[in-house]
Formats: sequence, structure tokens, C-alpha cells
Amino acid sequence: MKARLMIGLFLGLSFIQIATPLSMIVKREAALKDGEQFKFKTAPVDPYDAFRGRYVALRIEEDGAPAAAGAPLKGGQAVYALLTVDDQGFARIAAVTTVRPRQKSYIQTKVERVIDNIVYVSFPFDRYYMEEKAAPAAERLYLQQNQRGRQDAYVSVRIKDGFAVIENLYVGGKRIEDAVKQERKR
Repeated sequence: MKARLMIGLFLGLSFIQIATPLSMIVKREAALKDGEQFKFKTAPVDPYDAFRGRYVALRIEEDGAPAAAGAPLKGGQAVYALLTVDDQGFARIAAVTTVRPRQKSYIQTKVERVIDNIVYVSFPFDRYYMEEKAAPAAERLYLQQNQRGRQDAYVSVRIKDGFAVIENLYVGGKRIEDAVKQERKR
């Protein structure tokens, strides 16, 4: 009896250990395959942080919007950022609410801060991971294309049911990987 219980517990634990990462992968792949695509303009970022790995640090330019009518919001609170697309094809936050929207275009996120009824959110995508050797060159190109007054960088993000996944990072109209390859040839 005790051996059967131990075997059952072992099998149950094994299943959980396999199912958890598998479900995370399936969720990301479903968002990339079936999610609605949005482009977000990026803003300049401090390029150096000794504790971070090999990736390009991103900051989304439009990260605030008026709070929807209802309860006051505070930092760290879970919210939904309702999205709209401007005339240049870039995503913007139309409003921030605590109620899950019925519309398709929203991101589940958290409040960063609230200033004068404008809610600033922290986007769940602030890093673009790359091949380790290409990341420093990509960071340099990103910063060159994303200086104040010359901002020509954006991320393409797929969103499904409020879950967002970065698809690509673009600088100067090219995918960052292609721009790095072109830079290395020079």
C-alpha cells in the first residue's frame, strides 16, 4: 500500500514538472501564432547594467493613459491596458481598467505609478533576447537609432487574451538581427 502511494506521488510530481514548462511554451507559441500584432515605439534607455544578461533593454515610449472610471489605482495593482492603433500604425494605450475587457486588444499588466489621473504601466516585455555574441552590437545599433529626436526603433508584439510576446525588434526599418549582420560586414 505504501509503495503504491509513493509511486503515485512520484508520477504526479513528475507530471507537474513536465506540464508546467510545457504549458508556458504552449501559451507563448499560441500568442505568436494566433495573437494580434501590434507595433510599439521604443524610447531611449540607459544601455549599461552590470547585472543583466545578454539582451537589448527596451522601454516603450507610450506607457501611460487616463484611468477608466472606477476605483483609484495604485502602484503594483494588476490592470488591463486597452490598446488602440494610431495613424502611423503604432499601438497606444487608450485607457487602463481593472475589469477584464471583452474586446480583443488589451494587455494584462501592472500599474507602475499614477500622476494626475494618468496611469503609467510596466509592460510585460522590456527585454529582447538575442544570441549572446550579437547582443552588444545590437544594443549599440539600437541606441544609435533610438536617440532623442531620432527615434527609429520599435518592437512587434503579438497579443492573445491579454498575454503579450515580442515577435521582433526593428531598428532603421530592419530586423535587429539583419541590421547586426549588415553592420558586421562593414
